[in-house]
Amino acid sequence: MNERIRMVREAAGLSQTAFGARLGVSRDVVNNLERGRVDIKDHFVKLICAEFQVDENWLRTGEGGEGPIYNESEAFSLDRWAKEHGATELELEIVKVYFELDPGIRRAVMDHFKAHFANAVDPDEAEAEALKQDFLRQRKAEAASSATAGDDGARHTG
Repeated sequence: MNERIRMVREAAGLSQTAFGARLGVSRDVVNNLERGRVDIKDHFVKLICAEFQVDENWLRTGEGGEGPIYNESEAFSLDRWAKEHGATELELEIVKVYFELDPGIRRAVMDHFKAHFANAVDPDEAEAEALKQDFLRQRKAEAASSATAGDDGARHTG
């Protein structure tokens, strides 16, 4: 089972420290579990299975496959999803606090952001518009310069 715990950790892409943090234990505990230095308690097996959606029978016996066998989870975990997408603890806390707000306040917050995004300019469009305006100013300046040069020539030849 020790090797399978390591396999679960590695499949999740976590260091021993990060794996332990998800389970509420230190890196040393994870290291000792993976190396077989300590007995694996039943509650810890269940905790790993719950946190990482691993099939308990596979974790205990290895039956069913070479690598981790995952349970189909019907429940969506915002914490897990956010962490998988690189959210910081602060970002996750902001989202949680948002959902604790009164629904009327949440609507007001959403209306504020909708208005902000509706008025936002795509950076690529803004850059293209700026280049266009620079080009038009340059053309006007060239045209004005040519017209002035032509007027000067007309005055001198008359």
